[in-house]
Amino acid sequence: MSTAYRLFGAETSPYSMKLKSYLSYKKLPFEWVPRGFGTEEEFQTLAKTDALPMLVSPKGGVAHDTGLILSRIEAAVSQPSATPDDAACHALSTLIEAYADEWLSKAMFHYRWGDAKSAKASATRQADAVFQGYEVEGRGDIEKSIAKSMSGRLKTIGLNKKNGAIVETSFERLLKLLNTHLEHHLFLFGGHPSFADFALAGQLSQLKIDERSGAMIQDQAPFVAAWCEFMEEPRSGAPFTPLADLAETLLPLIRDEIVPTYMMWALETKSSITSKRKTITVEIDGEAFKQSVQTHAVPRLDAVTDAFARTPHSPEFESFLEDAGLAETFDLGTLEPAPKPEAPAEEAQSEDETPDSEDAKPKPRRRNRNRRRRKPRGQGNSDGGSESAAPVEGGGETAE
Repeated sequence: MSTAYRLFGAETSPYSMKLKSYLSYKKLPFEWVPRGFGTEEEFQTLAKTDALPMLVSPKGGVAHDTGLILSRIEAAVSQPSATPDDAACHALSTLIEAYADEWLSKAMFHYRWGDAKSAKASATRQADAVFQGYEVEGRGDIEKSIAKSMSGRLKTIGLNKKNGAIVETSFERLLKLLNTHLEHHLFLFGGHPSFADFALAGQLSQLKIDERSGAMIQDQAPFVAAWCEFMEEPRSGAPFTPLADLAETLLPLIRDEIVPTYMMWALETKSSITSKRKTITVEIDGEAFKQSVQTHAVPRLDAVTDAFARTPHSPEFESFLEDAGLAETFDLGTLEPAPKPEAPAEEAQSEDETPDSEDAKPKPRRRNRNRRRRKPRGQGNSDGGSESAAPVEGGGETAE
């Protein structure tokens, strides 16, 4: 039996990169297995869903949900820690992780598929990864099919010209606030990376690849750019930092970016579902952000709420929440601390398997100079969702 994990993923998948970075940080032996035609047969034999990433444990267990995987491994392999010592920081890490997976993913999808030039370049990059080592007939048509499929999902994710402009403003603000914070701290919560770091870096690693967003990161946020590179194989430095020593630059990030975007969107989504509405309209930066209801947002918001409910009261944290505009949103200390998970990743639902994932099914004719292989049943979405034949992104951990 193998003593190493096997991580099936793609360099163009934010969740694959999130998990790859975490495994590296934990110093757990793992084999990186790029998903493509050469590995598709094995992937389909093992997979519980068609989505990426897929982690195969040394005991043979298979999981796709990065949130559950990180939590289970963290419980079993405590050092080096990715859980802030300060209970308040741990709750805030949960909030920022949800922001990255649920809201920042919209920016990633927008910059990658929101215009014809970007979509063409992204489709070429996707096809390069899938067909590496193979000769493929009709490659141009395959790339057009990928670009058309993914661009066609923009509306489902809540992205159009007006909403795209709102997401761009949000992204620019994030870069400014995060850059200021990272100028003073190695990671979000001091000398160790947290789940929030891995989630943010997963999305930003993709935004760094794409032309427009990548140029913005390099030009406007040099500390973010350096941090993204460091997060590929992060190593801890000093201990975690108490909230009091982080608040000066962490508070603006939460108050000015995460609360008026992700929190307002998630709360309005929950309200719409409760009222049995199929669409939401929420004001962000003075503009109406409208989209169809994304049901995945509710359990994620509930998980964040629970994290705060398991955090003890303290005058300092209550003051922080008041300043951040969250005092009326979260109740502290109403639940017992959560029990630790029993074991590292074995079973999980896919984070990216959702009703929003639509299949793009190009059927390439291909020739392998060396040997023939069985035609794959499908290729997993490299950014989220389930896609067939070529990995094309979904755009959100739990449903974009």
